[in-house]
Amino acid sequence: MEAEKREIFFSRGLRVLLGVAAAGAVLYWLRGILTPVFLAFTIAYILDPVVDRLEALRLPRPLGIAVVLGGVLALSALCMILVVPSIAADLMVVASELPQHASAALLSLNAWLGRHGIETPHTVPEFVERFGGELQAAAGTLVASASGALGWIIGGTASVLGSFVATLIVPVFAIYLLNDFDRITAGVRELIPLRYRDTITSDAREIDLVLSQFLRGQLTVMLVLAVLYGGTYAALGVRLAVPIGIAAGVLNIIPYLGSAFALGAGLLMSLLGGWNPAQLIGITIAYAVVQSLEGFVITPRIVGKTVGLRDVWVLFALFVGGELFGFLGVLLAVPVAAVAKIFVVRSVARYQSSELYRAE
Repeated sequence: MEAEKREIFFSRGLRVLLGVAAAGAVLYWLRGILTPVFLAFTIAYILDPVVDRLEALRLPRPLGIAVVLGGVLALSALCMILVVPSIAADLMVVASELPQHASAALLSLNAWLGRHGIETPHTVPEFVERFGGELQAAAGTLVASASGALGWIIGGTASVLGSFVATLIVPVFAIYLLNDFDRITAGVRELIPLRYRDTITSDAREIDLVLSQFLRGQLTVMLVLAVLYGGTYAALGVRLAVPIGIAAGVLNIIPYLGSAFALGAGLLMSLLGGWNPAQLIGITIAYAVVQSLEGFVITPRIVGKTVGLRDVWVLFALFVGGELFGFLGVLLAVPVAAVAKIFVVRSVARYQSSELYRAE
């Protein structure tokens, strides 16, 4: 008698879960080479609506791509010509003054230690006699670290060259993606089974709306904050106001990091430039005003309240993404969290309308 054959059926939810797990495994396995691909796709995704508008004005798509990329390159070159030289000059001046500030701080520290009965060595033999053991241990650690760094440099040459090549590939790949973006999305849609096409297409439209609003909104917020911080600090006479503003805008993608950098760097530059209470108070007031505008006006109007993620979830996504996928995970963390929010909200709404939740 033949044994009874049994077929194993997987539910739809289990199939989706297995598909997500398989995609995550492939992403983890290819995380090293997918970073430039993701960067190129992000560039193409952000610029695609602009090219589509030019195409709607009866401009051929390749020409529209050339106009958009030419504009981006022209703005970048203009920034390099007008802004970078002054930033480099300010950085060199500040760097040349750092030894003087360090010597003054060391003298102040020695005086403070002397007032509290702590003697500090004033000659090299005295310093060696007091800290000889620590110096030997530090020297051994330094030699070991130098050996490890040398091995890393020698062994990582191919990786560095690969990163350089990947950097060159990103804009080229972005141009190809931008040229074929509509055909790629249409081709993917045609591969979806007919019974699921309407549902998946509807979900994809919602995801596209959220991602476009979030990514382009965040870039706009970064630019606005860079202008506000840089402009107000420059008006107050803070040194390196423009670099501080640019760095604060870029770091704004991580909650609290951009604002903390803006305040800390502004106060530090003011203190290095001399004790000026009026400037210190002005920096604090400017920081408070910009933060209030960012929290209550800029981000809600540009990004939108429905897209926004709580800071704790953004930080959690960044930590998890960085730990699992490295730099690629950091890039993917916030967009993936924004997309995941859509399905979480849907699941909660479905649960609250279910009999399990409504039954008393």
